Amino acid sequence: MVTEMKIISNVPNNIDREYEACLKEKITWNVIPKKSDVENPQRLYRIYSNVCGSFDIEGYSWCQYFVTFIDGFSYYMRVKPIKSKNKVPVI
Repeated sequence: MVTEMKIISNVPNNIDREYEACLKEKITWNVIPKKSDVENPQRLYRIYSNVCGSFDIEGYSWCQYFVTFIDGFSYYMRVKPIKSKNKVPVI
């Protein structure tokens, strides 16, 4: 079903030049820092938000989505159920 596909061996010496950079990236990784370098000097300086859903089972007040708001300074979090993605409140 597939035509013109290059098959390469799993032996490292036979790695095709096209894929060499991709394979090297997959085996290298950086250590995740234990502390963020992003500054949040006061409350409400930076708010992180995310929309989650859709869920097969409707939850509280028949909502299939929820949106989270997290303050970067105090890590205070609010979760708001919403019926659709276009109902996300604008801050």
